[in-house]
Amino acid sequence: MAREIVKFDLDRDFSGFEALSKACFGPNSNLNKEMHRWLLDENPYQTDGNLLFLMKESDKPIACDGILLNELYLKGKIYSVAHSVKSMTDPNYRGQGLFRTMTENSVEQAKKAGADLILGLANKASYPAYQKFNWETLFEKEVLVKPIHIKKFLKRKLRFTPLAMAGDAVFSLWDKIRISKSNKDLNFTWLEQVPSETQQVWNRFKDKYDVLLVRDYKYLSYRYNARPDVSYRTLIMRDQGQIVGYAILREASTEHSVLASVAEFFTDPFNDNYIKYLAQQLTKYAYERGLDYLVLSCGDFGNYRQVLKTQGYHPTLQPPVNNMMIACALNDEIKLEDLKDAEHWHVTQGDGDAELDL
Repeated sequence: MAREIVKFDLDRDFSGFEALSKACFGPNSNLNKEMHRWLLDENPYQTDGNLLFLMKESDKPIACDGILLNELYLKGKIYSVAHSVKSMTDPNYRGQGLFRTMTENSVEQAKKAGADLILGLANKASYPAYQKFNWETLFEKEVLVKPIHIKKFLKRKLRFTPLAMAGDAVFSLWDKIRISKSNKDLNFTWLEQVPSETQQVWNRFKDKYDVLLVRDYKYLSYRYNARPDVSYRTLIMRDQGQIVGYAILREASTEHSVLASVAEFFTDPFNDNYIKYLAQQLTKYAYERGLDYLVLSCGDFGNYRQVLKTQGYHPTLQPPVNNMMIACALNDEIKLEDLKDAEHWHVTQGDGDAELDL
């Protein structure tokens, strides 16, 4: 049967895309139509519309792959970066080279769009294929977790409710003592939207970083204020009145727990106090909201990881599903050696598309 690659049209193709997503990822993928309209059609970095493509056989989508454009800050310069997203092949059509064909199409589309680099977070199924395509492995992404209430965990392990409740009480008391001290120069404000003054934080601290997505107000407003299906909250940190950091989070739930996914956590990467007290405010929020844990990512650049460790964060026992950061350079100016190793990167839960499905 004849096959063709076509640009995804949300209104025409969404039902087929939905069926393909469920066949590949199960029923838990976020298939909110308006979220995909925002993600694909309203991206301010894509002036010629969405860059998601389907392979169809007799009008049935059998494979998918695409890119999302935004900007990368690399040692003082800003480049156009394309994120590889929505890579899928119908299970009944695997082993026929469709993944390679769709990946090659995305590379060509990225070149046409003027991207300097393609980044992706590959899972254990797709990662070997990208290696065959000669994409570079940059690092393995970690997710950090901070337990808040451990009663449910202890009940599953101990199967004795009174002991689990006692253990949780001791843990919480110790943790609350740890976060009880404040810094008189710092104050914090919770907002329902990301404010435009976050641009000042980017301007102030960007030159202290090696590699990260550009986190100016344009990006934050699109990514968190404009998203239609999820509400985020923003924590602003000020030092003697001057904005010096922020965190952006959303609450979610799993089969056993309620949590907050900290999509953004940004400040001076070498100021231990800023990192510490910003993290402590998130902990206070989690206790007030009755959450079971907090999750975030930070990479290995600067002092984030070592300070967060002192605040009770540790890597998840199992790696995230999409954990291998891979890259395909399209501009000779970019040296992939500058991107290899997490010690160069500040990364967050908001990077890539995994947080969209939480």
